[in-house]
Amino acid sequence: MRQEPDPCPARHCWVSGAVDAEGIKRPGLLVEWRQAHGRWEGRVVYVARLRPLEAGGGWITVEEWLPAELLSPL
Repeated sequence: MRQEPDPCPARHCWVSGAVDAEGIKRPGLLVEWRQAHGRWEGRVVYVARLRPLEAGGGWITVEEWLPAELLSPL
């Protein structure tokens, strides 16, 4: 039986430069690519810290377009 290619575009990635600016790569889900202003960007969904630990922490879900150089598979 012939296998069909996986139509799902979503892929795991690591996000550098998360909005919480803690300098930690966050695990993310890459859902789409686009080319804008002559460079590639990925639309990703990831979780970032809303408040510092000292203020009780708290996490939010972020969805944003990021330059390809901030995304990596490993």
